[in-house]
Amino acid sequence: MEVASVEIKASAEVQASTAVAISNDDILNALKAVVQFGLSQIPYVGKLISALVGVLWPSSGPSVWDQVREEVEKLIDQKITDAIFSLLKAQLNGLGDALKLYINAVKSGGSALIRTQFVATNTVFVAARSSFQNPDYQWVLSPLFAIFTQLHMTLLRDCVLNGEDWGWTSAEYQTIVDQASQATKDYIAYLDKVVADKEADLKKGAPSSPGKHKTDIWQYWQAFNQQKIVLIDDYRLLLVYLDPVTHPKPTSNIPFKDVYSRAYGTADDWDATASGWASSVTTPWGKPLANISNIKIELFNYTPRVVDVNYPKGEGPALWGSETDRKDTTGIIANYQGGVEKYTVEIPRPSSDKTYNIQKASVKQGSIPLNVTLTLDDGTEKNLWNRTDLGGQTYVVEVPGRMLTTFNMWTRSWYYNNDLGCIIFGFSRDPKAVPPQAYDAFYVGAIGEPEIPATYSVSSQVVERRLAFWSEVDALKP
Repeated sequence: MEVASVEIKASAEVQASTAVAISNDDILNALKAVVQFGLSQIPYVGKLISALVGVLWPSSGPSVWDQVREEVEKLIDQKITDAIFSLLKAQLNGLGDALKLYINAVKSGGSALIRTQFVATNTVFVAARSSFQNPDYQWVLSPLFAIFTQLHMTLLRDCVLNGEDWGWTSAEYQTIVDQASQATKDYIAYLDKVVADKEADLKKGAPSSPGKHKTDIWQYWQAFNQQKIVLIDDYRLLLVYLDPVTHPKPTSNIPFKDVYSRAYGTADDWDATASGWASSVTTPWGKPLANISNIKIELFNYTPRVVDVNYPKGEGPALWGSETDRKDTTGIIANYQGGVEKYTVEIPRPSSDKTYNIQKASVKQGSIPLNVTLTLDDGTEKNLWNRTDLGGQTYVVEVPGRMLTTFNMWTRSWYYNNDLGCIIFGFSRDPKAVPPQAYDAFYVGAIGEPEIPATYSVSSQVVERRLAFWSEVDALKP
């Protein structure tokens, strides 16, 4: 699941949700990666839908849907009842069988058979839709509904882009085109409603002020904002690009939103510079076009007074979301104060197939951030600073499927010699990176001879998965 791996203890001022550590090898992120990669490819008939079926209904191993349930429950800190999940799991397995029959028909190559099986499979999806929209459980079921929408829209996209010559009349084909457009609108509207309803419910208990640390509002909403992006908005955005009418061509750069961590430290001493930016901690920086180049640091008593994060010229983060207002350097938002011990931490360039390479941060938190260490995608660690004379708790902050790209830093602590008071880490999806599980999915699900990119090495286990998957699909009969 896609969530910052950090357990947070609530402050006395505001009780906040807990985010849970989770492996990068999560099924929710794998699904996004497969859809994102598939949308960048030429949309051959059955290509994307077959890859998704191989991920969500593999021929062996534990149930993927049990794993999905576990990941969703950890993300939202809420249980899906056994009765509800059993019904949905049965529906999902029925959808999987219907999709396998469809890709079996595609493999046969006969237009009449493909058309007939498309109609049958599409009918199964239309009938199942309401099961994922239970009004009593809409928030907890929204990730499952989001997955459902990806599958149905991929099926509809397949037909609209490839099926005009499957033997339809022009009126019949236009009906499918219209259904695809309407389904996109309906699915997006429902996801928006789920988010709006949850936000309205949370507002009832929201703090009215940021508190003395200037962090209470941010901390209260952070978990919801992260859940909203990784569980709903990512899929909502993919729905937009799955629409075969508005986006029929391959799309290589999907504008996913950044995810931001909790605030580490405190921002009590809100000075004139900070007040000129905002009334409490927030995130002005996001979505840089390139990786961090280096970080210039000036310490005083082992913690920093200066943290200047530098990017390649013209490719730094956008300010307040403005694509036309990017900065090459971001620093502490506070009245300037220089340090004594000065040094620069260099960040190596990412490999040619990636935009970013900082995977996560480790931060020791007291009243201020006492230690920050970055971990790169190759396991290399870059310590930025380390103060050892004060106690604190260490958190590992990461968002599977995203890379650390920005530091949003606020105020100086007057008590701690004007050193940095508070930091929020920002994480972006890499538009260039293709994770191994996406390549695996398209190899396993390839209807014809698999395309093998030069950068991809096929393991014997993946070859076995492909053979087993297609043996199972071939055995199915309408």
